[in-house]
Amino acid sequence: MRLQNDNVFILTWAFVPNTVVFLWISAAALAASSPSPPSSNEGLVPPPALADLRDFGAARGLSFVAVSQARPFGLRTNDTELVDVLEGELEQARTALSALEEANASARLRAVEAQLLAHPHLPQAAFLMAECSSLQAQAARATSASQAAALEAQRFALEGPRAAAFGEPATALPVAAAITVDVRGLGSTDELELDGARQAAHVARVSLTPGLHHARVWRGGRVIYASFVQVTGAQESLALDVPALSPCSAEDFAEMRSANHEGKVPPGIACQRWARVRPDGAGIAVSLCERSRCEAFQHWQRQAPTPFAPIAVERRGLPAWAGFALAGGAAVVASSLVLWQAGAFERGRPTAATWEYGGLNPKGIRF
Repeated sequence: MRLQNDNVFILTWAFVPNTVVFLWISAAALAASSPSPPSSNEGLVPPPALADLRDFGAARGLSFVAVSQARPFGLRTNDTELVDVLEGELEQARTALSALEEANASARLRAVEAQLLAHPHLPQAAFLMAECSSLQAQAARATSASQAAALEAQRFALEGPRAAAFGEPATALPVAAAITVDVRGLGSTDELELDGARQAAHVARVSLTPGLHHARVWRGGRVIYASFVQVTGAQESLALDVPALSPCSAEDFAEMRSANHEGKVPPGIACQRWARVRPDGAGIAVSLCERSRCEAFQHWQRQAPTPFAPIAVERRGLPAWAGFALAGGAAVVASSLVLWQAGAFERGRPTAATWEYGGLNPKGIRF
C-alpha cells in the first residue's frame, strides 16, 4: 500500500470511551494541508466512506470524529528580517573594531548576544553566536587577556577550530577535553541538532567540549525546541526541556500524513489504540492498531436495508363472523350429544344421572 495512491483514514480511541477520532490521508488531503489547512478533515472524506465508517462503528459500539488538520506545534525558524538585522550589527561591530572603537563595538555585540539568546530557534543562531564571541574576544584583548581567552573558548565550543585569517599568525588555543553526556528529554521520534549539525537518529549520548552550545530538537519535520545550553566539565547529562508529545493528536500522526511514507506504520506512535481505514472496492477496509502495531485490513461494506412488507392475509368467501358462528354451533352440538349419551335428559330412569342447579353454595367459596 502506498499513500500516494491509496486513501487512508487514521482512527484513534481518545479521552471519551467508545469515541474514535480519524485522520484522512490522501494526495488531496496533503494538498489541502498547505499552506492553510482546514480546521477539520472530515470534509475531505467521501460521504459513502463516512457512512460505511459509521456503520462499522455502530456494529461495534463506537462513534467517530475527525482529527483536526491544524499543524503540530512548532517554532518559527524562517525569520529573515531578524537575521539581516543581526548580520548588519556584526558588520558594524567589525567596522568599529577596525577604527579602534572598542566601546562602540562591545555595545553592539552585547545587543546581538541578547537577541540570539532570546531567539535560539534561528537556524543560523550557532554560527552568529560564534562570530559574536570571536568579535567580543577581539575587543577584549586590549583590556583583559583572560576574558578574551574565555570568549575565544566559547567560540571554539560552538564551531570548533577556525582557520587563521589572512596575514594573522595561527595561535594555539588551550581547549578543554571533550566530555560525553547523556541526553535527556527527547521523545522516541525526536531528532537532535547540536551547534547546527544533525545528530544520529535516536541519539542518547553525545560528546561535547565544555562551554556554550546551541541545541534544537526536530519532531515531524518541525523544530519544537531550541535553546543555548551551558555544558561544564563535571556534567554527566544534558537535560532538554522538550515539550511532550500529545498522544492521538495530529502531531502524533505527523509521519503517517507524509506523502513520502510507504504505507508502513512508523515507530514511536504514542496513541494506545487506533485504526487505519481506507477505501476498498464498494466499501472500506479497517485495520485496528495498538501504538505502532497494526492488524491486517478487513473489508467492511454496508448492507442495503430490506424494505418492510406486511404479512399477507388470505381472504375466503365467508366473513369472519360466520366462521366463529359455525365453530360455536359445532361445539353446542357436540356437547349435546355427550349429555344425551350420558342420559342427562332421561328423568324417568331411576339410575340415570341428572344435573340440577341449586344456586351458589357459600361454603364452597374459599379464598
